[in-house]
Amino acid sequence: MKRNTIGKAITVLSLAALGSLVPGLLRPAATGKKPPERSPRILKTQFSYTAEVSEIPAGINVLDVWLPIPSDTAMQKITGLKVDSSQPYRITQEKKHGNRMVYFRIENPKKSFSSVVTFTIERFKPENSSENHNGVHPEGYLKADSRVPVGGRFLSLAQEIIKDKTDPMEKMRAIFDNTVATMQYDYNKESPRLGEGDVAFVCDYRKGNCSDLHSYLISLARSVGIPAFLEYGFPIVGIPFSDTIPTEGKIAGYHCWTWFYISGKGWIPLDASDSRRWLDAKKADIAEKLFGDLVLERTAVAFSKGRDIILEPPQKNAPLNYFIYPYAEADGKSVKASWELSYKILSNGKH
Repeated sequence: MKRNTIGKAITVLSLAALGSLVPGLLRPAATGKKPPERSPRILKTQFSYTAEVSEIPAGINVLDVWLPIPSDTAMQKITGLKVDSSQPYRITQEKKHGNRMVYFRIENPKKSFSSVVTFTIERFKPENSSENHNGVHPEGYLKADSRVPVGGRFLSLAQEIIKDKTDPMEKMRAIFDNTVATMQYDYNKESPRLGEGDVAFVCDYRKGNCSDLHSYLISLARSVGIPAFLEYGFPIVGIPFSDTIPTEGKIAGYHCWTWFYISGKGWIPLDASDSRRWLDAKKADIAEKLFGDLVLERTAVAFSKGRDIILEPPQKNAPLNYFIYPYAEADGKSVKASWELSYKILSNGKH
């Protein structure tokens, strides 16, 4: 995962604005008066997502391309979705996680293919939660994934971490704290399995990116009966924040975070990976807030969730470990699909 590149127009991010990203970061002076309540902030961003297959082998009969697109959730609203392509397409949705995509089936393709999808996202803090998350019941996120085991060694480890705690929220907090304290973020990309979310490997290697750290956390959570899943999206800033945020630019890599479910409370977000990074940046106050909260600019758009994804219509090859980038097959064989994602901040304020 790479940081976003420098954009064109620049807007100042003051300390007050940073405090509004994570409420409570900047504490008011002790005046004896109750500070006024802040209105919820909305980050409104326009995205342009380009998918390209530049080298289609000669003699191919059919090229299939799947491009992920976001869905409305408790934390975002999508408007103005537009697909710009000379090829026919349809919008589909896979069954396991509810992820959406634009699907192209091109017969007798030429040497290359490209398409651009544009949309606007209003991103905000969720005002409520529910039993289902985009149609998926919490019980659907208690089972193991191919690289995220449940039980056995990981149940024993989780039990050591939670000790005698019985409250599910306290259990999850202990797992979160353990992940942040014992795992390192792999800034130099040294891991031979970076981003794969291979929990057995990460548990021993103790280092990885957001996909790796959250997969470890999810394995422990599910092992003690707490439903949890990984959500993938894109950030528009890195860590730590500088004094300026580009209002437009290109994004070079994904970010991901976790949602977990507590009966009576619903789905709750956390970001253990960014908490580790904020600690490394000597910003412990921000790190503390990422259990139960997300920084909007670090989660500017959510695209998809889960692992072991079978697309719609199904791909010929194995299920995808995650679905955040375009995927393509030529006559049923996987071929390289490149991508480019650009953004433009339309507004970054309150209701």
